[in-house]
Amino acid sequence: MVRISKAPEVRKQEILDTAMRVFYTKGYESTSMADIAKEMNVVPGLCYRYFKSKQELFETAMDQYVKECGEKFLTVICDDKKTLTERMDDMTKLMLMQEDNSRYHDFYHKIGNEMLHEQLIIKIAKYLIPSLCKEFEKLCEKGEIHIENVEILTNFIMYGQIGVLSCEDISMEEKIKQIRGFINLILGTKE
Repeated sequence: MVRISKAPEVRKQEILDTAMRVFYTKGYESTSMADIAKEMNVVPGLCYRYFKSKQELFETAMDQYVKECGEKFLTVICDDKKTLTERMDDMTKLMLMQEDNSRYHDFYHKIGNEMLHEQLIIKIAKYLIPSLCKEFEKLCEKGEIHIENVEILTNFIMYGQIGVLSCEDISMEEKIKQIRGFINLILGTKE
C-alpha cells in the first residue's frame, strides 16, 4: 500500500464522508472501521488515529451535519431585517429545498434508518433553540409578539415539529403548512 500524506483535516473529512457512504451501503450496524479503511484503501489504524470508535466517528459526522443544516436555518431565523412572517416564509422554502438536497440526506432517509433520522432531527432542534430564543426575545422587546416564557415556548415549538415531521403518508408541503398554522396560532400571528 502506497502511503499518501494528507492534511489532518482533509483526511478526517475523507474518513467521515467514506464512512457515511459505507454506512449507507452496508448499514451502520454491519459496518466496521476495517470496512471504512478498506473502502479508502488505507490501514484501519489510520481511522483509529482520528476516531476512537465507529460510534465516535458517526457522532462526529452527525454533529458536523447538524451544524451544516443548522447554519442554513440560522441564516433565516436571525435575519432581523425581515418580519417574523417573512422569516417563516423563508423557513418554509428552505425546509422544502433542504428535504432532498443535503449531503447525507439519502443515509438519514433510507428505510431502516428512521431512528437515526429522529436522532438527527432532535440534535438539529437542540442546535437551533438558543438562537431562536434570542430572536423571540427580541421580537417580544419590540412588542411584535407576547410570550410569557420564551424558553418553554421555543422548546414546545421546536420539539412539537418533530411529531408532525414524523407523520407518514403526509407530504412535506402539508406538514409544513400544519406546522406553520400551529406556530401562527401559538404566537398570535397571521399569515
